[in-house]
Amino acid sequence: MDRPSFIVFSGGTACNHIANAFQGITPSVCYVLAISDNGGSTSELLRILGGPAIGDLRSRLTRLITTDGNDVVERLAIKELLSYRLPSEGSESSIREEWYLIVEGRHRLWQQISVEKKETLRGFLVAFNSEILKRAHKQFNFRNGSIGNFFLTGARLFFGSLEAAIFLFSAITGIREPTHVLPCINTNHSAAIAAILENGQVLRGQCEISHPGQSTSKSTKVMNPIDAFSKLAMPNSPTQGDDADKNANLIFNKSEDDKLKSAIRRIYYMNEYGQEIYPLPNAKVITHLNSRNFLIYSIGSLYTSLLPNLILRRVGAAISNSPTLRFKVLVLNGTPDRETDGYTAMDFIGTITNALNESQLIDARHKYYDAMPSDSAEYVNHYHHADAYHRPVDHGFRQWPPPPPAPLCTTAAQTPQQLPQSFELALPPLPFKSPSIHSSGASSPGYRTPPFPPELVPNLPPSSYITHLVYLTNSKIPVDVVAIEALGIQCLPVEGERAASMPQYHAEKLQHLIEKLLTSQ
Repeated sequence: MDRPSFIVFSGGTACNHIANAFQGITPSVCYVLAISDNGGSTSELLRILGGPAIGDLRSRLTRLITTDGNDVVERLAIKELLSYRLPSEGSESSIREEWYLIVEGRHRLWQQISVEKKETLRGFLVAFNSEILKRAHKQFNFRNGSIGNFFLTGARLFFGSLEAAIFLFSAITGIREPTHVLPCINTNHSAAIAAILENGQVLRGQCEISHPGQSTSKSTKVMNPIDAFSKLAMPNSPTQGDDADKNANLIFNKSEDDKLKSAIRRIYYMNEYGQEIYPLPNAKVITHLNSRNFLIYSIGSLYTSLLPNLILRRVGAAISNSPTLRFKVLVLNGTPDRETDGYTAMDFIGTITNALNESQLIDARHKYYDAMPSDSAEYVNHYHHADAYHRPVDHGFRQWPPPPPAPLCTTAAQTPQQLPQSFELALPPLPFKSPSIHSSGASSPGYRTPPFPPELVPNLPPSSYITHLVYLTNSKIPVDVVAIEALGIQCLPVEGERAASMPQYHAEKLQHLIEKLLTSQ
C-alpha cells in the first residue's frame, strides 16, 4: 500500500503516552486537538486574555520535541523550559518572583539555551507579560502557570494567529513537517462546550463536565441574564466582580472519583450566553482527512477531548467520504472515567457514530435551508414546533435526536408542549416566552426555521466511521467482540504494560499491531 500517513484525533495528555506508536512508523502524522479546555493554567489565560485554549496543543508540541542529534543538550533545556510550571503552592509573591526570574532571563532554566533562541523565546514571554500588565486590574494568578502556555499565548497575540504561534513553537523546537499539530478550529476566539445529561441537566465548560475544580459548586450557577446582556460587545470587557477569586478551575484533580449524576446524552459548542453554535472546522483538518490513509480515534476523554473534534461541521462527511482513508481505528480506553462510567466498547462506538452523524445533520440542515427561497411560504413569520422526527436507532445506541440545550437561566432542557425529549432537536433559546407561542397560527416576528424533512436525517452505520477497534487484553471496559464484528468492525486485542497497576497501552506493542495491520491489506 501507499506510505502510511496518520491523522489522529485526540486530547492532550492520554495520547502523549502512545504518540511513539505512530511516530515510530512514520513522521507523517497530523494531530488534531480540541481548543475547548477551560481548566488549569489555561483557565486563567481565558479569564484574563480570552482566546482559544492552548494547553493541549502545548502539551502535544512539547511531547514531540526530539532529544537526539548534535544539539541534544539545548533541546532538552528548551523542552524543560516550555514544560515547566510555576508552583501551585506557596505565597503569591514568591510565585510571581519566580516568574520575573524567567521573563527577565535570570532563571536556571535558561542556562543551556543559546543566546539567539533564549532571546527569541524570552521576547514572546515579555510580550505576554506586557499584555498581563495592561490588565493588571484583573489580578492575573501565576499559580500553576505553564511557561509553554505563556509563550504560545504571547506569540498568538503578537502575530494575531494561533497557527502562526504553533509554527514558531515548532520551528524553535525542531518539529518539522510532515508532522503537524492542528487546532480543530482555527480561531483567536474562545471555544466552549456544554453537555446535556440524560436527566436533562446541563453542564457548561469542560471542567464542569470532566474534572471540576477544587472549589467548584456541585450546582454551578449560570450567568445572570442581566449581567450577560450588560456586557459590551467587545472581547474581555469588564464585568462586576471580575477578580482572581472567581477562577475555580485553576487547580483540579482528574483522579478524584466524583461521578456524574446521569450519563451524558450529548456534547455541543456554545457561545458565552449558553446558546448552541455550529463552528466550522480548521480547513486543514478536512484537507488532511482527504489525503491521509490512516485515521486514529485516540485514547482520552471521550466527550471532552475526542468529540469536540468530531461534532464540527463537515468532519463527519469528510471521514465517511474520504477517498484515501483505508483504516479508521478506534483505540479504546483501558479504563472508564467520570464521563464514561459504566460504558462498554459498544457505547464508545455508538457515541462516536452519533456525533459524526450529527456533524452531517448540521451540514444537511444548512444545505436544506440555504436552498430554500427567502420568499418561500415556509418563511412566513410564524413559529414552528421544534423539528420532531423519528430517526431509526437500528444499532441500539443512545437516544436520538438529542434534547435542546437549556435556556440561559435554567439547568434543565425545556420541551415545548411536552413533546418527548428524544424527538427534540436543539434550537436557540427564545428571548421570551409568549402564551401563544405554540398556538395554531400564532403570528410573531419569527425566530424558528421550518421543520427539517425527516428523510434527510443522516443515519450512517458505525462501519462508515470505524473499521477497526483496538483494545487491551485486560481492558476494564467490556468488549463484545461478536456484536461489534457484526457491525462490520474488526476487533484487535493488544497486550498492555505488564508492570502497570491499571490497564495501560505499551507504545511499542501498539506500534507492532498497527504495522501488522498495515501489511495485512
